[in-house]
Amino acid sequence: MQFLGISKGFLVVSMYLIVACAADNGPFFACSTNPYCVKKDISVSPMKYTFSAAKQLTRDQASCQSINVHPPHSANACCEHPTGYDSNDHRPFTITSDQFFDKFKCAEVPGHY
Repeated sequence: MQFLGISKGFLVVSMYLIVACAADNGPFFACSTNPYCVKKDISVSPMKYTFSAAKQLTRDQASCQSINVHPPHSANACCEHPTGYDSNDHRPFTITSDQFFDKFKCAEVPGHY
């Protein structure tokens, strides 16, 4: 009987650590190449994307810690080619939707919100 109590305690502690880790990293999304967090300016044509850093959690998953991703005004993004965004540079990095899709081969990626 005492063994069951210990295993339940271990399970509770393990779940707490998993939840705390997920809360610290924010929502995550799948991207194995160049992950970014983007804010979308849908009031202009062509639409503009302003980039911010995404934290690479694993080889295939990233997280947007710098912004709260709330579609349709922001999104997770995964690009085939690096955009040149420098997270150490504090100036906004903005590109048009044509550059987003055609030049850098980016796509908006659904995440776990």
